[in-house]
Amino acid sequence: MFTWKNFLGIVALLGFLLAGLESYGYAQNKAASQIYVTDTVNNRIVRFDDMTGKNWIAFGSEGNEVNKFHYPEGIYVDPAGKIYIADVGNNRIVRVDDMTGKNWTVLGNKGSGVNQFDSPNGISLDKDGKIYVKDSNNSRIVRMDDMTGKNWTVFDKLSGDDRFHFINGHIFVAADGKIYVGDDANHRVVRMDDMSGKNLVMLGTEGGNANQFRLPYGIYATPAGKIYVADAGNHFVIQMDDIAGKNWVSLGNPTPGIVSEKTKPQQWFMPFDVFLDAAGKIYVVDMTNNRITRMDDMTGKNWTTFGAGGSATNQFKFPRGIFIR
Repeated sequence: MFTWKNFLGIVALLGFLLAGLESYGYAQNKAASQIYVTDTVNNRIVRFDDMTGKNWIAFGSEGNEVNKFHYPEGIYVDPAGKIYIADVGNNRIVRVDDMTGKNWTVLGNKGSGVNQFDSPNGISLDKDGKIYVKDSNNSRIVRMDDMTGKNWTVFDKLSGDDRFHFINGHIFVAADGKIYVGDDANHRVVRMDDMSGKNLVMLGTEGGNANQFRLPYGIYATPAGKIYVADAGNHFVIQMDDIAGKNWVSLGNPTPGIVSEKTKPQQWFMPFDVFLDAAGKIYVVDMTNNRITRMDDMTGKNWTTFGAGGSATNQFKFPRGIFIR
């Protein structure tokens, strides 16, 4: 029997569930409204509202002091709008409250010990706010509770031919907590359930065919487990249904040496990162072309580009990371 009490209880429950979904902070849970990019060689991060560059804001300059970076690469924005950056050349990670640099906080210096990094390239957060970093030159993944380094945890248990071999690239923690990483110099992608390495699965060998990669840098996974990879060395973007490579689809041009071909629609020149918005549109950081591209799906439908080489508004110098919030 309907009562207002029951109705209000249902409304409250729905509100609780929606708040829980929002806590994941993934773009699928809300309409895309802002695009964040690490403009790496310009030593800044930029934010804009859409693929016209509306409301362009840039933050940062070169250095190691407050509000300065040295080759920022990975980027993540939490549900509160706080921005996390992997500051590669300064061997640290950075957090700011907003694009003014408010409450600038850093963690790290060069090394291989606790609270140390050597060229950290990728950064991601899980639903509980724990921070994951791809610590490239240390060939490891690290996790910490917060920007103090609390409960510092390392995964580098692979050995021999299975050992991570990181050069560049990113890490992505999915809504279910699974960790995805591009093991780029080994030309493969890796997924594991948690920082113990539980259910670790690897896919890939070097090449340009199905289930093969050359320098897979960017990686993104949907809540349903569909995986997107920016395969920089092949100039491909790849979509597959799972970590086994099911329903493998690639788009791009792997032909070496034909640079002019890599500026045409549905072509990239070293795609470095990939991200999806709430509508499922695919955004790719087209690093060497100094632009961002967007398409509706893996057919390249409604291909749109934004950016050019330079240091002014609406320009990039070798952008490497993207996050859509």
